[in-house]
Amino acid sequence: MELEKLRTTSDGFCEEDGIVVRSERKEQRDHWGNRIQFLLAIVGYTVGIGSIWRFPILCARNGGGAFLIPFFFFLITCGAPLYYMEVFLGQFSGRSAATAFDFCPLLKGVGLLMVVLSYNVMWYYINIMGWVQYYLVNSFATQLPWTTCGNWWNTDNCRESSYITANNNNNTMTDADIPYSNEIGNLTQHNFTSAASEFWMYNVLRKSSGLEEMGSLQLHLVISNFIGWIIVSLCLIKGVQSLGKVVYVTATAPYVILTIILVRGLTLDGSIEGIVWYVTPSFEKLASPQVWLEAAVQVFYSLGPAYGGVITMASHNKFNQKSARETLICVIADGFTAFYAGFVVFSIIGFMAKESGSTVEEIAKNSGPGLAFVAYPEAVSRMPLPQLWAVLFFVMLITTALDTAFGTIETVTHGIIDMFPKQLHRHQMLVLIVTTSSLFLLGLPFSTQGGIYLFQLADWYTCSFALMAGGVLECTMLSWIYGADRFSCNIEMMTDRPVGKLLRITWCILIPICLLTVFFITLTMYTSPDYGDGYVYNTYAIVLGMLIGLSPFIPVFLAMVYELYKAEGSIIQRVTYLLKPRSNWAPHDATAQEIYHLRPYVYGNTLRKRIMTNILGNKDTPWF
Repeated sequence: MELEKLRTTSDGFCEEDGIVVRSERKEQRDHWGNRIQFLLAIVGYTVGIGSIWRFPILCARNGGGAFLIPFFFFLITCGAPLYYMEVFLGQFSGRSAATAFDFCPLLKGVGLLMVVLSYNVMWYYINIMGWVQYYLVNSFATQLPWTTCGNWWNTDNCRESSYITANNNNNTMTDADIPYSNEIGNLTQHNFTSAASEFWMYNVLRKSSGLEEMGSLQLHLVISNFIGWIIVSLCLIKGVQSLGKVVYVTATAPYVILTIILVRGLTLDGSIEGIVWYVTPSFEKLASPQVWLEAAVQVFYSLGPAYGGVITMASHNKFNQKSARETLICVIADGFTAFYAGFVVFSIIGFMAKESGSTVEEIAKNSGPGLAFVAYPEAVSRMPLPQLWAVLFFVMLITTALDTAFGTIETVTHGIIDMFPKQLHRHQMLVLIVTTSSLFLLGLPFSTQGGIYLFQLADWYTCSFALMAGGVLECTMLSWIYGADRFSCNIEMMTDRPVGKLLRITWCILIPICLLTVFFITLTMYTSPDYGDGYVYNTYAIVLGMLIGLSPFIPVFLAMVYELYKAEGSIIQRVTYLLKPRSNWAPHDATAQEIYHLRPYVYGNTLRKRIMTNILGNKDTPWF
């Protein structure tokens, strides 16, 4: 059948012999200005704040340098292949995550799962940026406010760093004098808290006694979050055209600032001891399954597949772009940044341990916001020119948070637009404003005195189950329902390069097994959340958290029911029909669409042949 025999119908489709196929979309998708913009966008999206405050502590807790073995094992064998799959799914379809799974109508709600998941994440994630902005503004004060006691927010238990240093130098420090409260991991029987800890708890958060006492809205947090949403909206106001320019700064600045802080940190007393403790391997810990589990979870969380952001940003690539190189660079950048940030973190932790008379291990027990908002501010306050280092540090956190926010919001807004292209394609700015406004309003409870407890609850449950389940479904759909061999042919159509057998094996076997194992182990090891000061959540709070965690599954179920209702025939016939791509599923390039429909992919007629073809490939594939 020759291409010139196709005739275009009035509604934008092609028709021949009574068969109507999609030939070209009326809505032209914006493309990145160049490949560098796409690379910086996915690197910035992937390398989040967690790489700075979570990975180093996780590494230290699980064998130091030895933890890198399971981490890079899962990064190479599972993370990279799944990331590669998502990049080319977005590039082939030219669709955001919301509609990229139309190749399997029965489970197309997996794309909506990613949209809801991204929306839920941004619901509470922007608060981190709000906290950082508040610290940044205070970093310009003549005297850093988290270095002194006697302020309106301080208690009688507050102790300044000069008091700690003096007692340490005089060898009169006792356990009770250690200023780091349980906000950064020490025991609750300590009598004193540091000025930095009290600034975080009683000035920034002004926290109540628990979720049952939400208290009043805190104006400084409301304003900080509002400004955060304004910045995100302005950067995304023209889609990838504006984002592509912003990422030149936001994706590179963290590396520059990390290096500057590291150079300064290495000059501090005790920094080398901290770094040595960080990288010293404890190979005996590799015998613990828990270490391997945490490595797998960290790879999945840090790299960011199944959130939808990678698919969405790759959908703006040109169809024939050879994106394997960008994918490899991004995966390497994720692993390198996590490890590199550890040197910065532990140079500071070593300095803090030396100053306080504590040990690196005691200080390193902390992870999460306490490290960024208590330990770091405490450390920079003891350096010469503390305002300079505070500004650099918090600017770095802002740029890191922005990059993650960009990809996550793009997933939501383009998901909405792709679901209603005719109505919303010309109103992208309005969709963005409505989305960010709704998130700001719904996020107001986080700006109350009890907001930190809600934040912890949302963070605990939002990604626990949906992220792993989404990854399993995504990989299974592409590898076995659509078919790894057919998808490999789609990739070769774009890049003129075949997909190797090793990559097929990871898609079809290794990744589903690993993700299912991690998913079920996570379920069996489930524990209720608690807050750092011993606060325990009530039953109703646990129920609320579970509802938040399960909400992304709702569109999967609803979409499945809707598609089954629309289809005709018996249940078996409907399911069989809905497991096949629809006629409008095609590459977003016009010429490739014609080839795709003129030379349809056909699997062998036996299950065994289909399995072997997916894993080993088929030399008789039409476009090989």
